[in-house]
Amino acid sequence: MEDAFDLARRDHRATVSRPPCPYAPPVRALTVEPGRAGSGAVRVVPEPVVAEGEVLVDVVRVGLCGTDAEIERGEYGRAPDGADVLVIGHESFGRVARDAGSLKAGTPVVASVRRPDGCPNCLLGEQDMCLWGGFLERGIEGLHGFCAERFAERPEYLFAVPETIADVAVLLEPLTISEKGWRHISVAQRRMTVWEPRAAIVAGGGPVGILAAVKLRLQGLDVTVVERRHKPEKEALLARIGAGYAATSVTPLAAVAARSKRIDVVIEATGTSAIAFECLRLVGANGAVILTSVTGAGRSSLLPADLINQNLVLDNILVLGVVNAKSDDFRQGIADLAEAERRWPGFLSTLITRRVPLADAASALPHDPSQIKTVVEVGP
Repeated sequence: MEDAFDLARRDHRATVSRPPCPYAPPVRALTVEPGRAGSGAVRVVPEPVVAEGEVLVDVVRVGLCGTDAEIERGEYGRAPDGADVLVIGHESFGRVARDAGSLKAGTPVVASVRRPDGCPNCLLGEQDMCLWGGFLERGIEGLHGFCAERFAERPEYLFAVPETIADVAVLLEPLTISEKGWRHISVAQRRMTVWEPRAAIVAGGGPVGILAAVKLRLQGLDVTVVERRHKPEKEALLARIGAGYAATSVTPLAAVAARSKRIDVVIEATGTSAIAFECLRLVGANGAVILTSVTGAGRSSLLPADLINQNLVLDNILVLGVVNAKSDDFRQGIADLAEAERRWPGFLSTLITRRVPLADAASALPHDPSQIKTVVEVGP
């Protein structure tokens, strides 16, 4: 029997139409045909239609990540209603094209990704905690993304960034995952009177993992980043922010954790479900584990389930899954990027290891493990 919540959700989905394709020629954009593997291509798409109250943005650069690669492989993704292709790319940086309210032409901006569906949380600006699941996401689900020469967006989804971090502002969106995770555990750990975290492990040495290490270092924690294969250049890079480094091909994950008296926080960003479960065994009493990887549903593993459960229960472990972020996380991320740039000048720019022009963007979609962050240079 449906309760009031179910009825409200059904009525919302029945009456609220999805926005039409916001693009009528021409701009160049990195696109895919959703569901068709290998369909990534730079195509000419209609010029963005700027609705009343929206802001036109000239794109400067867009970051590519594993989500874009998975969409290009046909694993998921949905084009806007009425469109045959989906413009991808959700890690944006651009400049306001012309004055729009308080946003002046030339203002550097980053856009958030998820758009609300009208659920109680979405109505309060917390679409990252959507209850109904009818949200849309730029470049992923039902809305065009940002890897185009221009896009239009409502001002509440745009975040002005200072010129001092404009060159690295494309890293803001992947940083917001850790910002949200830290914000949530900071609230949840009020379950005890005293929680003074000192040591952390970040599993995964990709962009999300390294940016998580930046966040934790800014919070004053001792941090070790762990990945599978040893990369001396990654070890040297992390040393610049005072973070440790280890490779499981040399030192097992449990042995890395044993180097510290107690691990208070673990952030998992490997993209591997087996590692996510292993992380549950690393954290000490009253600690927190933040899981950020979205993994496929086809992998099974043999796990010491009783031991994991025993550890979680007896040590009061908090396990938190994190996806997407809200406006508070973007604003805090801007502040943290600025502080990281002040404290470790030039570090953030070294995370951008590959730059490709828009014309060659499709060739950059397959995952390249030799790179940290690949960006598409769209405009000046």
